[in-house]
Amino acid sequence: MRHVRQLFTLVLCIIWAGGCAALHEGNAVHTAGSPFSLTRDGTPACTIVLSANPTPAARLAALELQFHVLKITGAELPIRTDSENVTGSRVLIGESAATRALGFKGLDFAPQEYLIAFRPDTLILIGRDWEDTEANRRELGRPMCCGDTLDSTRQRIDYWKTAGLPERSSGELELPGVYDDQGTCYATYHFIEHFCNVRWYGPSEISILLPEQRTLVVKGADIRRSPALKDRDALWSGNWPFMQKQWGPVTRPEVYLFWRRLRLGGEKWAGNHTFHKKTVETIFTNPEYQAKGPGRGTQLCYSNPLLVEQVAQMARDFFDSKNNAPEGWKAVGNYFAIVPDDNAKFCQCGQCTALLDSGKNMGTGQFSSGTVSNYFFSFVNAVAREVRKTHPDKYIATLAYWDYAFPPRGFTIEPNVSIAPCLHTCMYAIHKEMRENDMKLYHEWLQQAKAPMFLWNYYHHPMEPALIDKWKCFPNIMVHTTAESMRMFIRDGIRGIFICGEQDMLEAYIIAKIWDDPTQDVDDMLHEFFTRYFGASAKPMEKFYRNIEEIACNPENYPPPLYRRNGIDWKKVAWTHLGAEERMKELGALMHRAQTLAQTEQEKQRVELWCGALWKWMEEGYNESK
Repeated sequence: MRHVRQLFTLVLCIIWAGGCAALHEGNAVHTAGSPFSLTRDGTPACTIVLSANPTPAARLAALELQFHVLKITGAELPIRTDSENVTGSRVLIGESAATRALGFKGLDFAPQEYLIAFRPDTLILIGRDWEDTEANRRELGRPMCCGDTLDSTRQRIDYWKTAGLPERSSGELELPGVYDDQGTCYATYHFIEHFCNVRWYGPSEISILLPEQRTLVVKGADIRRSPALKDRDALWSGNWPFMQKQWGPVTRPEVYLFWRRLRLGGEKWAGNHTFHKKTVETIFTNPEYQAKGPGRGTQLCYSNPLLVEQVAQMARDFFDSKNNAPEGWKAVGNYFAIVPDDNAKFCQCGQCTALLDSGKNMGTGQFSSGTVSNYFFSFVNAVAREVRKTHPDKYIATLAYWDYAFPPRGFTIEPNVSIAPCLHTCMYAIHKEMRENDMKLYHEWLQQAKAPMFLWNYYHHPMEPALIDKWKCFPNIMVHTTAESMRMFIRDGIRGIFICGEQDMLEAYIIAKIWDDPTQDVDDMLHEFFTRYFGASAKPMEKFYRNIEEIACNPENYPPPLYRRNGIDWKKVAWTHLGAEERMKELGALMHRAQTLAQTEQEKQRVELWCGALWKWMEEGYNESK
């Protein structure tokens, strides 16, 4: 399996190299043609053409191109269908009679693959899209985020009101589902970003960069590609303080649109706790496989063959579209999740006890160990074997988490078990032992796993304990370390990543960009952001951000006993060693300098949002600690 994964990685790198060459060097399927004019001196120079029955992705893509060109140039490109007689230059969005005449069909593309193509007097933006059919509407599934069912991930918004032009409101628009194919949207967003120079750093109007120019002419070679990481589960909502305040006031529809613009979501995968109070009390009621022992509660007897049989049948029924997974469960696409509840009250019957005892020497002294691995993965394997008899192309999804983070000993994982190791990526810059432990379990799973691998990445420390215990942490900005980790995961052939927690808005943006194209340079993206976003205040704001990162990522700032082998005393280290007095003076001076230099109202507003989100938070945390 190791050689297969290495070969896969080599092929993937070759594909990226080709895609990046098309993007950055102009080497592509088609050589660069003549310039294509979208507008001239504030008037439309082309027409957007859709199918008479467009996919949800094509419908949204046409509106997004129309809106952004209008904001950039003041010209409104007309939208027509392929049933109308359209003359002059055309932008063909999604499959239509016009694209078929040129040899392009949506189903000719792989999932998430898209094309930007230049032809004489024609620009083509197309990819594989989810079709709004009765059969597709019936697809079952309970995804990880943003909805309990697949249908609920297709949020409805008033597009023009959400985009900031409420006077043009034309009623509700259903967005393509977060996990639906929407290659045409990807093509259009790529075009708007790279050819029209737009940046979506957040969902609010103040966090979007739009150039102003009356004439918009583009030129390039064909680009055919797909995002490097296939499942991009980081549906940031601004629920945590930094991102929330950096964005400023936002509506839920603006957040929904932002997810699409960053190409978040992607491939259908799910893996989270499935045996919990609700499912145990309503579904797994057979007393024969209730956990034995006092106060067992939400755990079951995972060695019981009747439980194996019931869970395997639930998976079969889901894959056969007979029944959805129960409410509170996670299952979507080709993946049916099995994860125990988050406690150690395991069954104490003879067989369960024997399996648990067999892992007693698999402790690590870290949160992630293997003391429960033999026990839990024997159950996962048993279910997977049963499911593979009838559904060899489907997967049992599970986490490698907590005391079952390491692979089991004495047996290998079944080939239809899709593993998602839970990794403490928010600690990698500063905690040597935790990172080494994570890398050990991660590489052991890479060697053993035969099914597609996913990851659960923790981005919750130190913010989560700070919010729980009501104190203010020093910002854990670690954008370069984050990007380095994400590139490694992609090189290793990881299929998808779920982010647990929220970063500040800029690190979140960088993650999304690296997931799409891991060859992008972090320093270039940072410098572009600060230059374009803060204008006259760019230099002190960039230094402010980079200084915080340098402080937060320096292991010397976490001395014992605040640094422990299995963790960090975040509260004590925050304002004694990280936000020490001299550092706070320097950071405060940089923010004051940025406020003084800001010229335009937009620059002033952006500086104040960041001041409130980061500096005021830090200032209050420092003062409260004294």
